[in-house]
Amino acid sequence: MIMSAQEGVAGIGVDIIETKRIKNIRFLRRFAEYFLTQQELALFAKNADPIGFIASRFAAKEAVIKAFPGFLSPHDFEIFKSGVKPVVHFISPTREKTYGVMVSLSHSTDYAAGYATVFKKI
Repeated sequence: MIMSAQEGVAGIGVDIIETKRIKNIRFLRRFAEYFLTQQELALFAKNADPIGFIASRFAAKEAVIKAFPGFLSPHDFEIFKSGVKPVVHFISPTREKTYGVMVSLSHSTDYAAGYATVFKKI
């Protein structure tokens, strides 16, 4: 079955980043403030692997922004884990009611990747 954008998928996005680019950032917290919300920054501060956390979240947020049909800032949504799966939460109640996002993120020693599918809720 093929769905139109009005019935289901509104966009897809993918992003990949070399983790060495994140390792070379002089002020990692300052960089994180550019794209993480306050709640995400709290998780970052507690994370045992700050480079992996930042790299995977950056790639995932870029993927969501690329997939979203319209303008979206990295501070317009948050990515949290529900168990082992990442979940996207829009800050705006209107966007939260209208759109859903399925996101996947992964990282290794050298790369971090994010993939997102945005769908319109019916």
